Amino acid sequence: MFRTGLLVKFGIVRITSSCSLVQTSVKWCSTSANLFLKQTDSKTDEHLSSEPAWVKTPLDKQIFSASDAKSLLMSVEHQNFDGRCAINVVNILSRWVSEGKFTVSDFQKLDSKAKLEENLLKGEFSVGLFGTLQALKGLLLLGFKPNSKVVESLENEILWLLRKITLGQHLLVMDYYSQMQESARHQQVIKEVVSNVQRRWVEIVEAKDFVSLFKHAAHFNPKFIEKMEDVLVELVQGFSQEDQTKILVILGATQRRSTPLLRALSYHLNKRSDKLSVRLAADILFALHRLSFHDHLLMERICNDLVTQLTPEVKSSTIGSLLTSLGQLKYRHEGCLDAVCDWVNHNWTKVRYQDVLSLTLCLAALDFLPSCWEPLWEKMSVLLRQKRVSSDLSKFIQLDLAWSLAVLNHLDLETGQSVLNDEFMGELLGSIPANNRGVQMKLNQVWAVAILKKWDLSRLKTALPFTFNTPATANQKPTLNQAVVSALSNFIPSGKYLREGGQTRLGIEIDAECIINDKGVPFPLADYDDGKELPANSARVAVIVLNYKDLCKGKSFSTGAQALRERLLTQSGYRVVTVKHTEFDPRDKLVKKVQYLEQLVKNALSTTRM
Repeated sequence: MFRTGLLVKFGIVRITSSCSLVQTSVKWCSTSANLFLKQTDSKTDEHLSSEPAWVKTPLDKQIFSASDAKSLLMSVEHQNFDGRCAINVVNILSRWVSEGKFTVSDFQKLDSKAKLEENLLKGEFSVGLFGTLQALKGLLLLGFKPNSKVVESLENEILWLLRKITLGQHLLVMDYYSQMQESARHQQVIKEVVSNVQRRWVEIVEAKDFVSLFKHAAHFNPKFIEKMEDVLVELVQGFSQEDQTKILVILGATQRRSTPLLRALSYHLNKRSDKLSVRLAADILFALHRLSFHDHLLMERICNDLVTQLTPEVKSSTIGSLLTSLGQLKYRHEGCLDAVCDWVNHNWTKVRYQDVLSLTLCLAALDFLPSCWEPLWEKMSVLLRQKRVSSDLSKFIQLDLAWSLAVLNHLDLETGQSVLNDEFMGELLGSIPANNRGVQMKLNQVWAVAILKKWDLSRLKTALPFTFNTPATANQKPTLNQAVVSALSNFIPSGKYLREGGQTRLGIEIDAECIINDKGVPFPLADYDDGKELPANSARVAVIVLNYKDLCKGKSFSTGAQALRERLLTQSGYRVVTVKHTEFDPRDKLVKKVQYLEQLVKNALSTTRM
């Protein structure tokens, strides 16, 4: 009995163990099956996800899977082919035209073209706004005239859809229509969109809708746009950093200078604790330049953020954009400029030629040389020299490059001669309005450098320097210049001893000129105009007045143009007195102004001539 019971007991154990093994096996099989089914479902989902949402029927699948126009247009003969299918066929054909797989002339030869048009004329598209807009654009791409009945049929559909779509979709319609040829119903659609947007303006709350609105502001009532700018002032705080930047960029692109809105944008961009990315920084600086909105706090913040983010992953094109904007803004942030130049120096292999040009023009505009200038210039000079011969740069850029190298004191004979010749100057001056002062000033300064260096200019027959006529209008000169000359005349008599305005023999502009000794005694200018030697302990003094536009922002340094002017005057034998608008107040008492100018002249006379 004992043994039998024991066997029974062991048998139960074995059976139980077997069952456990079976259960484990079944569980493993079940898991494998589930895994297989999941993989199958995943593949099915992947296949389905590769098909667009409009593929719902076998006919749709036939249209979508067609590999050429012949197989695609076989679907036109199908009994279930309707306006919706026609729209999808048009969208596929137009995409093939864009990709170069199909031509408009091939489309015109198709036998099924007429039947396709017939279905489009029936309407009943049921593809929604986006599909209809795509098809409208596609029809024009396929060669249909803007005033054709087929195009008009789709535009009627769009007019119908405008009754039930969101306001954001209205602005999408506006975006599409701005890219298309004007059609018969074009103005009607635009008018309907404008009317609906102005009536439902409270629905505009997203940044992208404001961007579209400002992009097409010309279609709307100006007072309505001004009202929306006021609304945006209240909403902009809740937008992301990127959205705030997009709004600022579109304002710059459309030249909409709403001061309250710009102040709100700059305040909130500057207020955020998270750093601005390099891309956003480049966009903001570009917009600030376009709008002439020089918010020093924001520009300082941007440049400080940039210093720590210039990693090797940054694109060369972004660096070029940054340099262009900094140069045009005349914003001299030395830490940022040093960091950008270090980036260029260490990532030279991926730097583009146009970005090296941007760097050259920027440094010249700001009269700044970075700490890494020597190794950087060694690379730049080689590239600029290689590209000069085969370059297809415009005449303006070639002159800007030569002038920039003159500012940086790196203008060589070959580059100077490339712009100081009759052929180049004839083409350049013939393509611009007469008496373009900016271009003539740069040519004068490059020519002055060449004369002082005693270069051979035998190829140049054009008479230089260009002279600038000062209008006789009494109110033409800025108040600052008038105040400076007026104060000077109190200790240097005007006329005989003090010459107001004009140019030197090298064409360099000055605001006032005199000859004076170290005791403060002036001498008649006419006695020394013929090059006669000046009296002992005396010097020819040139006074130049630096207004807001003549100084860099961020630092009170002269811009490149003014720095080169000062250097050329000094090399010509002048002692230069610079009067900055930041240090001379025309509203001060006369005694204070005279004393200040007397001290400047005295300091200039005591300096060692360069």
